[in-house]
Amino acid sequence: MKLRLAALLLPLSLAACGDQDFAMPWDRAPEAPAEPAAPAGPPTLAAPAVSPLEVAIEVDGTERRAVSTAERVTLENTSFVARGNEPFWTVEISGNTARYITPDNQSGRNIAVQRIVYAGGVEYVGEHAGRVFTLNIRNTPCQDSMSGERFALSAHLRSAGGSGPGCASVGAAPASAASAS
Repeated sequence: MKLRLAALLLPLSLAACGDQDFAMPWDRAPEAPAEPAAPAGPPTLAAPAVSPLEVAIEVDGTERRAVSTAERVTLENTSFVARGNEPFWTVEISGNTARYITPDNQSGRNIAVQRIVYAGGVEYVGEHAGRVFTLNIRNTPCQDSMSGERFALSAHLRSAGGSGPGCASVGAAPASAASAS
């Protein structure tokens, strides 16, 4: 019975397909080969006139002029204090040194960092416990998640496989940062 029903429905289902071509690719006439696309030349790269590690820039391809795109507060300051909650951390930046303080190490540990200024802020990159250590500071308002205190800058720390948001402010790190290790 099922075989008869299938035999009756097969012509109806094929008729519903209308003008569709059910030919296999090897049954069709070969298509004309497409013309090869003109090879694109390599992009022209223009060397910036200033190191982006010193000043964030963009190079205008037509005039080759350096255009500062760095945010003013993070460009002009080299000392910051940032902190975050759960897990608690504090980072005091002074020049190319970050003093990383945690509840487990309240005297802190100095980490040599490189300063990278870019359009959105500044990032300090170094190595801690054999892993990448970064502190990103942006000129966006921030409110401490526990105390409710407001800060002019926001921060994000990545250290030893963990990461967390925080708040930051411009300021000088204490003189003891140079002697702690």
